[in-house]
Amino acid sequence: MRSMTGFGRATRSTEEMNLVVEIKTVNSRYLDLNLRVPRELNSLEQKLRKEVQSHLDRGRVELHFELHPKSGNQHDLNEALVENYLAIAEKVRSLGATGELDVSSVLQLPGVFVPREVELSPEGILEQIVEALREALEKVVSTRSNEGAALKKDFQDRLEKLMKLTDRIAEQAEQILEYYREKLKKRVEKLTQEQHLDENRLAQEILHYADRSDIAEEITRLRSHVSQFQEYLSGSEDEAIGRRLDFISQEMGREMNTILSKSPLPAISELAVEGKTEIEKIREQVQNVE
Repeated sequence: MRSMTGFGRATRSTEEMNLVVEIKTVNSRYLDLNLRVPRELNSLEQKLRKEVQSHLDRGRVELHFELHPKSGNQHDLNEALVENYLAIAEKVRSLGATGELDVSSVLQLPGVFVPREVELSPEGILEQIVEALREALEKVVSTRSNEGAALKKDFQDRLEKLMKLTDRIAEQAEQILEYYREKLKKRVEKLTQEQHLDENRLAQEILHYADRSDIAEEITRLRSHVSQFQEYLSGSEDEAIGRRLDFISQEMGREMNTILSKSPLPAISELAVEGKTEIEKIREQVQNVE
């Protein structure tokens, strides 16, 4: 299991260029790729996107390339600057200065020579670019895996607590029948003013109310959802399970809400509120699972 938060950086240096690749990822419902590349790499954008998609399934991905071509040992003459130097020299002479500005002196002036930019061929540097991208992606996956391990431990602790709460709710649920029996008996006795009480009719009314408040099915389904959640946690680390865990946690919340609404016993309500709190924390954490 991996989270959707990660960072990776890789660099490459060749005779032609210096390259920096940086990737930042955060949680998102789908794979949302924001790719920023220099114009020299525009023709490679689709290949770069496919490479990212082969490593990541979900999350917002900020991918940034910095490409700096090297000049090598070749230079060009900055003609505009030389013309400016010569114009200035002519103006100085018009003010009465003497002497000539020869070629040797001009060539020693700052900025006369400028490095010649190397024209990069995207296909020619593709291998180095893909290698750097893969290295950065591997670092992203590594950081996501490390955070995923921490999330997994938190999930396991909360699921264990949730299962214990469910067991305690199941124990308390056995008292629902007795609760309604005593409640109805007191009401009937009051209405009949100690006249003869029909035990069969009372039993039917108890069963009617108890059936409306029966939470056995909700408890069974809740236990099943918890077990299914735990099974996904035990699966392959590379498997994207975020959407499935989100669905299961929603179902757990639905069952606990039903238990809370149906139960007449304060003890069960207190346990259900505590369980609901744990489920909400699980759902919040699930939003960052890939």
